[in-house]
Amino acid sequence: MLHFKLQPKIFISIIYPLLALIMFSLMYVGYSDYKYIKQSTYQQAENNLDIANEYLNQHLNAVNNQLYLLGETYKYNYNLTEFLVSAQHLLDNETKYLEIGLLTSKGEYYATNHVYNADADDNRSRVWFSDKMDYDKPFISTLYKSEDTQKWTVAIVCLLKLNNGESARIVLELDILGLYDKLSLLKTLMHGYVYAVDTKTGEIVMHPDPSRISTKSVSVTPTILDLIVSNANTKSTINYIYQGQNKFSIYESKNKFGWVLLSNSNNKEMTYKALNIGAVSFALFAILVVILLTFFISNRIHSKGQVLSGSTRLEDIYQTLSQMVSELIHFDKMLFFIHNPYNQQFEEPIHDLTLSENDVFNEVGDNKINVSKIVNPLILDISSAHRCVRIPLYNKGQLIGVIYLTKSNFKALHFMNIFRNYAQSALINMLLTQKIRSEDSMTQLMNKAYLRQQMGYRIKCNTTDTYLGMIDLDDFKTINDTYGHLLGDLVILKTADMLKHYFNHKAVTSRYGGEEFAVLFNAVDEQQAFKILDEFRCGIETMIVSSGDKQCQVTASIGFAKLRTSIDMTIYDADKALYLAKNNSKNKVYQSIEIVN
Repeated sequence: MLHFKLQPKIFISIIYPLLALIMFSLMYVGYSDYKYIKQSTYQQAENNLDIANEYLNQHLNAVNNQLYLLGETYKYNYNLTEFLVSAQHLLDNETKYLEIGLLTSKGEYYATNHVYNADADDNRSRVWFSDKMDYDKPFISTLYKSEDTQKWTVAIVCLLKLNNGESARIVLELDILGLYDKLSLLKTLMHGYVYAVDTKTGEIVMHPDPSRISTKSVSVTPTILDLIVSNANTKSTINYIYQGQNKFSIYESKNKFGWVLLSNSNNKEMTYKALNIGAVSFALFAILVVILLTFFISNRIHSKGQVLSGSTRLEDIYQTLSQMVSELIHFDKMLFFIHNPYNQQFEEPIHDLTLSENDVFNEVGDNKINVSKIVNPLILDISSAHRCVRIPLYNKGQLIGVIYLTKSNFKALHFMNIFRNYAQSALINMLLTQKIRSEDSMTQLMNKAYLRQQMGYRIKCNTTDTYLGMIDLDDFKTINDTYGHLLGDLVILKTADMLKHYFNHKAVTSRYGGEEFAVLFNAVDEQQAFKILDEFRCGIETMIVSSGDKQCQVTASIGFAKLRTSIDMTIYDADKALYLAKNNSKNKVYQSIEIVN
């Protein structure tokens, strides 16, 4: 009979191979997590660059339009007083503008806030002056401090060709810190940010730390700057060391300001996040199964999170988050409420639910993930008899969304925090993208695309009390021709203010295009809809618009229709009613008649 004797050396012989296997497993988990995090972080940084580039180009286009209008005003009669009044009005209504001035052909400089300088040589020595200017292309100066406000600024200069053959220059100074305010919301991971470097000087133009502005960039050295300028149409990565920390920046130089836009992050933070997600403690050395399970979960989260980094549509984000969390825990339903500041509600468009923002703020007392029975739930889908996971989503201390996972008893909050980080980042980028793309930059009303989106949403929800009003300012071209485009712009702004005044936060007020506006609102019947629109029409009729010594009154023709089964049909019917109003003495409200076959 064979006798097998267990000896200590047998166990000793397998200790080192077992430890090596565990260590190799841990290293592979960490490497896989780091690879996913790095790819996701780079994609997030590139998305931030695209949003920032679109934002800056949009503002530069708006400045060019204002310079054109101011130039036309001055060329009309060469009236400096009228020019300065218009410029001052524009300055008072736009916080991102510091100073607007005119350098005459004689070298005299007149500007807003009673600034005047008769020294032609001094004026021509300013940073924003250049002899190499084209009439068709505005000149953008390098960074400097505004003499009047002592704030960091860049000037946009437009060269005017006067009738006598001479030329003048209109100067508009932009507040750099004010312009950067919204760009500061773009984050890569937790502490990465977007900044800008001037290709002409190599100085930092935009940065979250104001003390860094006008200093030389550490990341963009002269050699790298030459390389960027020579390859202006490419995106690439710079690795550098700043204050002992290894960092990287992804850059792009395709914006109209002539700057290099960069989105950076800390390699240590990226490594820390990877370790925080995928690494396991040394206590798991004894349980290889737990290590493998942790690797599997981390791998799945990152694969979904990588998809999230490039998503800006709510449906895509909801689907990816639902798939991600369904692989983590068991739950009955996911409810994704998003804060809508326009109507002061939290909306869940997937399941057609809305909550008052006050109710949500009172229920969500802090920014912690909560797993418990909710005693008095705000909606019927949440049962007080079962535990529910509540995940608040924040941006700069402001609650922007809440995710509820019903009938769940999940305890491992570590993985829930990972899920929340991805959900939070995706929601912040989506909301910022939507805000830039959905608002009319001149009136801050919503634009046509947002109006159509809301119409589609309400058609999908089968709402029966919704009406579309199409509004057209009567004889607006005559106002522009008679009083000038600046007063015409003021008429547009005043009309937008009247829309906000007459329609509550539940209505969608939008600028449809030019002098046309549209409003999507609720009314119990056609008579009430007519009454609401006619009250607005009377308000427009009694409105007096004035600027300096000019003033005018305006009327509006309005056509409206009940929300049909399609967006285009509704717009067509409301437009048809509007044309009837325009062709019947104007300044009237006409209703579309729905024909039932």
